[in-house]
Amino acid sequence: KVDKDSQKALEGVVFEVQDENGKVVTEVKTDKNGKAKISDLSVGKYKLVEKESLPGYKQLTEPVSFEIKKGMTEVLSLKIENEMVDTGNVEITKIDKDNKAPLAGVVFEVQDDKGKVVAKVTTDKAGKATVADLSVGKYKLVEVESLPGYKKLEKPVPFEIKKGMTKSLAFTVENEMVDTGNVEITKIDKDSKAPLENVVFEVRDSKGKVVAKVTTDKEGKANVSDLSIGKYELVEVETPAGYKPLEKPISFEIEKGRVTALQLTVENELVDVGNVEITKVDKETKDALADAVFEIQDAAGQVVAKIKTDKKGHAQVTNLSVGTYKLVEVKAPKGYKQLVDPITFQIEKGMTKSLALTVENEMLDKGNVEVTKVDKDSQKALAGVVFEVQDEQGKVVTKVTTDKEGKAKVSDLSVGKYKLVETESLPGYKKLTEPVSFEIKKGMTEVLSLKVENEQLDKGSVEITKMAAESKHVLSGAVFEVHDEKGKVVTKVTTDQEGKAKVSDLSVGHYTLVEVEAPKGYEKLTNPIPFEITKGMISPVQLQVLNKLTSLAPPGPEKPETTDPEKPGTTDPEKPETTDPEKPETTDPEKPGTTNPEKPETMNPEKPEKELPKTGQKMPVEPYMGALLIMMSFGLLVLGRKQQR
Repeated sequence: KVDKDSQKALEGVVFEVQDENGKVVTEVKTDKNGKAKISDLSVGKYKLVEKESLPGYKQLTEPVSFEIKKGMTEVLSLKIENEMVDTGNVEITKIDKDNKAPLAGVVFEVQDDKGKVVAKVTTDKAGKATVADLSVGKYKLVEVESLPGYKKLEKPVPFEIKKGMTKSLAFTVENEMVDTGNVEITKIDKDSKAPLENVVFEVRDSKGKVVAKVTTDKEGKANVSDLSIGKYELVEVETPAGYKPLEKPISFEIEKGRVTALQLTVENELVDVGNVEITKVDKETKDALADAVFEIQDAAGQVVAKIKTDKKGHAQVTNLSVGTYKLVEVKAPKGYKQLVDPITFQIEKGMTKSLALTVENEMLDKGNVEVTKVDKDSQKALAGVVFEVQDEQGKVVTKVTTDKEGKAKVSDLSVGKYKLVETESLPGYKKLTEPVSFEIKKGMTEVLSLKVENEQLDKGSVEITKMAAESKHVLSGAVFEVHDEKGKVVTKVTTDQEGKAKVSDLSVGHYTLVEVEAPKGYEKLTNPIPFEITKGMISPVQLQVLNKLTSLAPPGPEKPETTDPEKPGTTDPEKPETTDPEKPETTDPEKPGTTNPEKPETMNPEKPEKELPKTGQKMPVEPYMGALLIMMSFGLLVLGRKQQR
């Protein structure tokens, strides 16, 4: 018996010699020289069957046939070669690294040197798995499934099956318990339990260091893997819109050998407060309006906030509790109508954005006017002046009168163009001839002030009354000139049937009234009568001029005096008694007597005091008799005509 390859003698191989019927006739074992001798075999056919091979060698599978023939003189030599075994076995034992306890259920693959899987085994309850008949070669033992709570074998275990291996190759594979863990976070709505997406968490270790940052997916889940053993905090850093942020971190611990992910369910409540952002704009231009003041009132009408818009027209109210509110404008921007009706709005649970309220304001379409009436020179207030306010079509929209301060107010005039027309001026003042135009514009915030100055009258008039000195009958036909201070004739007038002559529009100044032609039968006034026109005169200067009859005057309707016309008492016709006809008493021409120019008395500056006839004075009767005859003739003539009719 020899090794097939080395031809080395193989000791201890056991053979049986069997006859044709399979009966064992003898059993032999090879010696150290690999030899075994069988003697005294009867003639016949036999089989040499290998019963026990050497360890590490393949057992002979086919018997070796031989025959003992009659007359054989030499020993029959049989050389039997054995091949070494070319497969081997592996026995794997899986145990806990720390306590050496067997680990069942660990799955291994045996891969050849090309990475091909030649066997897959799982450890039994004793932690063992056997791989048999591995051909000679190099292999890797790869752990493909570890036990829960244990680290999977990171590196394959290499081994080799050599030719002639007589024992199984034994591997003891130790596994460490897992020293990291996983956390699965589930974020949900506290009330509805609906998953919340896009919530961001940080995982911080015991020293506060951020070791992981995760965001929940659409199912509200976020996973944190391979956290080392230790204590941690889960901190919510970004809350879903409309939800209250998690106030306190969630503490948890990763323990050694944890086989499942730590489940953390985090509930969030909907926000129960909201914000309001107000934008104040011009209704037409949409321009931002600053300085509008608003109150926020709750359902009970209580003011919970008061705000004012900035230069961008914005105002914000934060942290309003869930409920119904009213936005009330308490002060409109300058030049704008105040909002009449409050704006109702509601803060709902879970509001994610500020409630935007755009409030439009209309510009004021009405305005006020204050008229101030003053004297142009002294600026003194003038009371009692009446004005009309007329629109563009000339329609009177209101009528006002200035008060003691010279003021008159017109309120709530609609936008448009107007005229201020003076309808009643003060006595002594020129009436305003031209209207004062003004315009009420949209958005006017201040009262439009109109200062109207009035000039005092700078012209005056004189009314001359010509009368007979004796009878006081009015005299027509008297011609007068009015001379200015320089003696220039400014006008010439003649008294009418009522004995009156009026001179109008005389400028302020000093004048003299000169009689240039007396009524027929009357003496002409020799001395001029001075008078003055002053500023602000409201009534004509009243001048009564009395003329005396001449001595040759024809009898007239005047009542005859009892005095001699030529020499009435001691009175000079030009200077009746103590009264100068040209200087009527001591009165100012504008103020005859002691009267006010605006209230002239009936006193005539020319009127002489009544002259009584003196005792023993001779009175001529011839002229009067002639006059009487004429009157009688005239009366008879009229009577005759009436009778004829």
